[in-house]
Amino acid sequence: MLFSTQYWMNRYHEESTQKLNASIAMYINDEYQLLSGGENEVNLEAIKQLSQQAMVINPMVEAYLLDTNGEVIAHSQQGNLERSRINLSPIKLFITGKADLPIYAQDPKSLKKPTVFSATELRVDGQLQGYLYVVLGSSLYENVSALVSKSYSANMMIMSIALISLVALIMGALVFRMILSRLRSLTQQICSFTQEHSSKTVSCEQEHMQAHNSDEIGLLSETFEDMSDEIRRQLQLLKEADQTRRELISNVSHDLRTPLASIQGYLETLIIKDNKLTEEQRRYYLDTAMLSSKRLSDLVSELFELSKLESPTTSPSIETFSLTELIYDTMQEFELELHRKEIKWQLKSPMENVSVTADISLIQRVFENLIRNAVAYTPTHGSITLEIAPDTEQQFNPVKVRVIDSGAGIAEEDLPHIFNRFYANPDKSRKGSESNGLGLAIVKRILDLHESTISVESKLNQGTTFVFELPAAA
Repeated sequence: MLFSTQYWMNRYHEESTQKLNASIAMYINDEYQLLSGGENEVNLEAIKQLSQQAMVINPMVEAYLLDTNGEVIAHSQQGNLERSRINLSPIKLFITGKADLPIYAQDPKSLKKPTVFSATELRVDGQLQGYLYVVLGSSLYENVSALVSKSYSANMMIMSIALISLVALIMGALVFRMILSRLRSLTQQICSFTQEHSSKTVSCEQEHMQAHNSDEIGLLSETFEDMSDEIRRQLQLLKEADQTRRELISNVSHDLRTPLASIQGYLETLIIKDNKLTEEQRRYYLDTAMLSSKRLSDLVSELFELSKLESPTTSPSIETFSLTELIYDTMQEFELELHRKEIKWQLKSPMENVSVTADISLIQRVFENLIRNAVAYTPTHGSITLEIAPDTEQQFNPVKVRVIDSGAGIAEEDLPHIFNRFYANPDKSRKGSESNGLGLAIVKRILDLHESTISVESKLNQGTTFVFELPAAA
């Protein structure tokens, strides 16, 4: 920076010098008759007088007489010349007055660098006889400049420039540090927000930046990209949740409307035809309305149950219990219906008592829903089999449970959808069942809470098998 400043200061000085003294050659030519006659006839007396006055007025100005080829004919200073011929191209360019200053030409006393000058044509009787070439920055000027550069003023100028540069550097560092500090704070806030609300692990530590050859801006960009991905994912989940909500409202409205319409219809019939109905008809209408009311109550209860199970705060209460005893207790609830349809059931187990670790109330709900479906879809004189056995193919030997019925079965195209809410099997063999499409959805959600999966195998008119696993007790 110091060298650059010094260079441009010299350029400014040279330009100013040349502009201020651009007409000096013309004034000298007007004042002194340097050529007294024809070509190369030098007025030595005029040159001598000019030399004496130049030394007194401005010792850094040197005047040279050049012929039309640039040869030095005479000069105003004492001493030998380093060159006797000058290139006339910059001199002719200067005389035209159309070029931007500064213009540099050769110095007869120096071979090092060109110098600024003034020049004019020398004519006698209108004929060009040569040129008056006045050097404005002679070798003496260079020597003086070298001495001045070591002076106190020059040193103070250099120190001032150095001080200004140092202050600018310190101020720049402080401003950069302030900006970097705020940027680092913003990055930390975004990282903290992303860590709290994103499923993706985000590191905001310095080691993370070094490992990825990154900086605060790179980390901010990376974190912003992660946040954008998370926002897009959340928006997609919101869209899916909104679609599910719409479907749920539609399905709930349909399923609630059916029992409500049935209850309303039979009650209106009882009111309108009260005196005309026999006791047997009145009893039939009341029983039908009561059945529809029970279906409505069951649907509402299952809706609340499924909503509770799908809450993020719901978690199973894990305990160890006998799976064998739970199955026997659950089958007792269906004893009357099994007897009415003459359905035989059996429990197959390699041991008398098999214990598991799970939420006993939720697992009982799983068995209730699966067995209720099995009883509903199994014809008279059918069979239901429950199998429990440790899975010897897996490392921790979870207990594998199968619920098998000999009922109507499920069509292959319907199998992927049976665990969806409000999905009703359209097969004619299941027409008339009281299923509302929530039982299997509840089963799947309970097993999801236990980090278990449920699968189904079924063939029409042959039966259905549900299979799931529970962790064995230690």
